[in-house]
Amino acid sequence: MILRRYITQQVATNTLVVLGFLLVLMLSGRLIRYFGMAAQGRLDIGLLFTIIGYNLPTFVELILPLAFFVALMLVLGRMYIDQEMSVLFASGMDRGRVLVLLLPLVGAVFVLEAGVSIWAKPWGVRHSEQVWHKQSLASALDLVRPQTFISSGDYHLYVEAFDRDKRELRGLYVLNTRDDGRTDVITAERALQVPTREDDPMTLLDLYAGKRYTLSADSARYNQASFARYRISLQKPNIDKVTPQNVESQTIGKLWRARTESAAQAELGYRVSLPWLMLIAALLAMPLAQVNPRQGRWLRLLPAVLIFTSCAIAIISLKTAVSKQKVSVWAYAWLLAALLLATLYLNAQSTLATRLRARRRVRRNHHLDNQGGA
Repeated sequence: MILRRYITQQVATNTLVVLGFLLVLMLSGRLIRYFGMAAQGRLDIGLLFTIIGYNLPTFVELILPLAFFVALMLVLGRMYIDQEMSVLFASGMDRGRVLVLLLPLVGAVFVLEAGVSIWAKPWGVRHSEQVWHKQSLASALDLVRPQTFISSGDYHLYVEAFDRDKRELRGLYVLNTRDDGRTDVITAERALQVPTREDDPMTLLDLYAGKRYTLSADSARYNQASFARYRISLQKPNIDKVTPQNVESQTIGKLWRARTESAAQAELGYRVSLPWLMLIAALLAMPLAQVNPRQGRWLRLLPAVLIFTSCAIAIISLKTAVSKQKVSVWAYAWLLAALLLATLYLNAQSTLATRLRARRRVRRNHHLDNQGGA
């Protein structure tokens, strides 16, 4: 019981430290990008940390398995260097029993990763997209800059000038890409914002004295039409339908109801598979952390991290392959089974090699004792 508490505390503490360090690295890069967008007027600075907060589960989902594996490598490697593992093995314990001591912690991080992947990340992505959509609607009018393109949903707007309240826009160019691949290019002398309710998810614009050009995706021909008034709506996209664009924000229930769609199958398999990286991390760290005390614990850390990262990338790459219907969704199960069998085989080989070395050491000592007695 004391040994289990000791190993669990060491691994948990190191996991939190590595997780925090990796989060700071990732957030630093994202903050630089967002500050640049804010400086260009494309992002309200007041929404900056709100968006970061909603994106945290996405970062944790990817970083937590790696942080747990690195923590295992550090703790087990230190135990080998300090001869603690030698003492445990001399007392009759083997790697299997050490792994059993780690099972409660492995189970805890398994449940945590499952919660982040199945619930927290979709919740964060969904709310982040809502904030971005609200921001994009505001950008079309509140953050609009003269002679600058502004994106709002499917529309891209260019305004030459506007009044003080930004209710009237002049010299307007609008680019709209449709779902069928066709593109509308709209020009108007002026545009007026149509009053709507504050809780209305749409922003309406009435365009006056302009032309609309409809371009085909597979042809150089286009249609032209003139208008005296033309209304466009910048509205919230439909999130009820599961598509490759919004699949990450869908709840597990919606994905299950849409499980005949390849995008839903890919996302379901991905969310269910990621938590198993925790068990793979424990099984992989046990043999890879073994080092000679004279070599130091950093010798195998980088190669081990590369091996574990390759396992994670294999699972992530299946998401794209299943979504494009290149492989079946059952490829997730086959990959996990192959990874688990490979780690079990690696543990068995390592355990066998350790026992053989121990037997040779005993025989050598016995031989030396006999020679000394003679």
